[in-house]
Amino acid sequence: MTLTEVRQLVAELGLRPSKALGQNFLTDQNIRDIILRHADIRPDETVIEIGPGLGAITEELFKRARRLIAIEKDARLADYLRRRFSGLELIHDDAVEVLRAGSLRLTEPLKVVSNLPYSISTPVLECFVEGVVKPRSMVLTVQKEVAHRLAATPRHKDYSALTVFTQLYYHVTIAHIVSPNCFYPKPNVDSAIVVLDRRGTRMMLEKNAPFHEIVRLGFHQRRKMLRKLLAAREADDETFHTAGISPTARAEELSIEQWIALANAMVR
Repeated sequence: MTLTEVRQLVAELGLRPSKALGQNFLTDQNIRDIILRHADIRPDETVIEIGPGLGAITEELFKRARRLIAIEKDARLADYLRRRFSGLELIHDDAVEVLRAGSLRLTEPLKVVSNLPYSISTPVLECFVEGVVKPRSMVLTVQKEVAHRLAATPRHKDYSALTVFTQLYYHVTIAHIVSPNCFYPKPNVDSAIVVLDRRGTRMMLEKNAPFHEIVRLGFHQRRKMLRKLLAAREADDETFHTAGISPTARAEELSIEQWIALANAMVR
């Protein structure tokens, strides 16, 4: 949809784009095509789209996927999408609550394609990377700084717990930077199309290894020595020696493999 078409449709529907819901509607056909190219939807795949808005991407996803699940919080947009796409599996609800509830009956192969509202990008990502059914791939338009966090490497200022949780399961690529001019209304910051592809097997986590717990503890005070932060979890110098990590290491210095080794050492 062009900017003129989006403006006209917004007026016809009597919409006032909501900042609280992160409503910035895509107006650039080239960006839409880049998203669809990276998504590479196949006829046997199930796709989840969060925040379909006016349906700029929905139309092609609906044509290409075996099953499309669209989750839209805005009642006006949900009603419009139902009228526009007969037979669309549309859920009028809060996407984060739906994902946390685990109520969707998801089947593989599963993909996620979405222009994520900025306000929910982190909790939505956490739901997918920590969920039981993990998508084969995700193509997401997010705030540029979120994309940098997802793709960060150790010792970089953007390296975070979200980085570690995501890269445990996914290769992360920033595919394209998106100007605010590609949306209506224009957001105040740049966006980025980020592609997350499922990894092959990394080092295996031992049963009951407290991976997520220690990563969260570590990044809560990222510049503090892990030995001190994890003392309450009975992680002593021997634990760090077993993992092959210096006891004076800090959270921001550890690779994904080192986090796995440390979590495993704590249950041996």
